[in-house]
Amino acid sequence: MHNYRSLILTVFLLFVGATGAANAQILSVTGEYRVTNVDRAGQRFGIALRDANPNKRQNWVYVKPGTRIVRRIFLPGGVFRDEIMSFNGFFDYARKGTLLKVEGGRAWDKSIHAKKIWM
Repeated sequence: MHNYRSLILTVFLLFVGATGAANAQILSVTGEYRVTNVDRAGQRFGIALRDANPNKRQNWVYVKPGTRIVRRIFLPGGVFRDEIMSFNGFFDYARKGTLLKVEGGRAWDKSIHAKKIWM
């Protein structure tokens, strides 16, 4: 009887551990998008594919303070400089029409949680 209870407890813990990880992220996403709208209070911005209607949001991308955000600044002579942006700096800079590349995970509600953003 004791082995039977241990077996059930082990199966339950494995099931809970396996499903807990899947709730956070079900698919990795990397893509190039155009910003359609910015919701600073919700810590998110709307996106559409680059060649889609720029006035219609296709998805939300959520940004956390730990998201790595890099903005490339082109200088004269073909030289560029990469600037690390802060969470607040990103929301100050991002506007409708801004082109960017996002790497993150897709959640069950089909939203994207950004880990890295390149502008």
